[in-house]
Amino acid sequence: MQVAHYLTEQLRIWGVKHIYGVAGDAILPWLDVLGKQEHIRYIACRHESAAAMMAAAEAKWTGRPAVCTATSGPGTLNLLNGLADAYADHAPVLAITGQVETHKLGGPYKQFVPQEDLLRPICLYTTTVAHPEAVGDVLHRAYATAGSQRGVAHLAVCKDIFSRTTSWPLVNALPRLQSGVGVNRVEVEHAAELLMGAKKPVILMGAGSRECGNLCMQLAEKLGAALLLTLGAKGVVDEAYPLVLGGLGEGGSKAGLAALAQADLLVTLGASWFPRSFVPADLPVVQVDHNPTAIHAHPQLSPVIAELSDVLPLWLRRLDKKTPDPGWTAQVKRWHASFWQETERLVEQGTEELIKPETLMHALSQVVDDNAIIALDTGEHTIWFNRAFRGRAHFPLFSGKWRTMGYGLPAAIAAKLNNPDRQVVAIVGDGGLQMASGELMTAAANNLHFPLIVINNKTLGLEEWKMIQSGLVPFGTRLENPDFVKWAEACGISGRRVRAIRELLPALKEAMAAQKLILLDIQCTLPTLTERKREIPFQAQAANVYNERKV
Repeated sequence: MQVAHYLTEQLRIWGVKHIYGVAGDAILPWLDVLGKQEHIRYIACRHESAAAMMAAAEAKWTGRPAVCTATSGPGTLNLLNGLADAYADHAPVLAITGQVETHKLGGPYKQFVPQEDLLRPICLYTTTVAHPEAVGDVLHRAYATAGSQRGVAHLAVCKDIFSRTTSWPLVNALPRLQSGVGVNRVEVEHAAELLMGAKKPVILMGAGSRECGNLCMQLAEKLGAALLLTLGAKGVVDEAYPLVLGGLGEGGSKAGLAALAQADLLVTLGASWFPRSFVPADLPVVQVDHNPTAIHAHPQLSPVIAELSDVLPLWLRRLDKKTPDPGWTAQVKRWHASFWQETERLVEQGTEELIKPETLMHALSQVVDDNAIIALDTGEHTIWFNRAFRGRAHFPLFSGKWRTMGYGLPAAIAAKLNNPDRQVVAIVGDGGLQMASGELMTAAANNLHFPLIVINNKTLGLEEWKMIQSGLVPFGTRLENPDFVKWAEACGISGRRVRAIRELLPALKEAMAAQKLILLDIQCTLPTLTERKREIPFQAQAANVYNERKV
């Protein structure tokens, strides 16, 4: 069969449901084939970066390799930002790009760039298909590499190869993409001894704990441990649970800092993110992760290289006779109460006031479905989401380590395509929306229904805040925004502007109930420079807490 047919059919057999891309000269023969079949849905995006972000978001949600495509030259280059997000967050993505014809490789031809050199820093595997008989072998290797090593794989297919014939057979079965890491009993037992001896433990849960949430809660109960949740773990444990003290880092809570200041052991479960400045250097740490490269360099670290699902049952049996320290457990529950009170104080506002971002996040947590998927853009609002949104069984989709702006809307599109019957909510900043605004039409063209919440405060808030923290005068951070409601209406989308607190809850409830794509332009407060300077950075709070710890 033709190579274009082979690629399509092989991906269908392996379970690919969507391909995200932008049309271009070097992939036209493949698009012709995709347009004549019904098994794989091609999503025509407005920008290649967004196409790669959609693939990354799908991969983060499903855990399976997702596929994006682009043409040669500028198309491939535009994919880089979204692919870098997948690379940084270990999301399995396969990028299949067009390349110039085989006789033009290496020459001074339009849109030629050596794609392998371009993508190698963010790819686990990249190669160019310059002969039809090579396609089956390299496609299998690329797909298996992305899935098993959880990252980006890339195939550049020369334009003339798509239309040529290959005799390579279709492969119905893939090797098992995920293989477990054997448990080292010495590591597990040493860590168990530390757990047995701990009187004031704290557990930090990361995205890797999502499949073992109940076991993590059982461990916390057995130890009487305080629970801290990274953004990736938000929704793994209901934050109403009396041992939960919120997050850690700039999006964390004072209660969490207080617990760490008094703790005698930190247990990190499935969290590759580690805010060093918030963790006392003299605090012993036990970390469980299946990936050795995710282990933190901490002075008093005891690593356990294994799957959480293998380690936690062993620990629970080992700790069968363990009795939590009643004083510590009682203190953790008092901190939990203060954590909730801290949030209530954070969001106190008069009914006629402009809306603070933290108030918006808290209100949103009251109206979304318990299991909603929340697609977050990158910005100051991400910190407020972590602090003020009360998670239940929610699933946040976000750009974790790459932290690119413009991620929220593409992620919401991918989430809704893969979960048409589940509530999806997009939260984006005014700057982030303008980086991916074309994808409003992608959502509309695919008849997707979800609320798009725009935090409109006319600033790149996180950059402004960091400049002030560094003693710099903010410059280049204030935004002149268009009328987002008219923008939405121009795309055939409903829009509504929300200006004051009294309008917020009714507007949010209406948007959540609407079976359509709707944009809410939330007019949020813009802190003055004086107000920002009065805010106490969490880093300073952490330093104060740990100075007290040393005393």
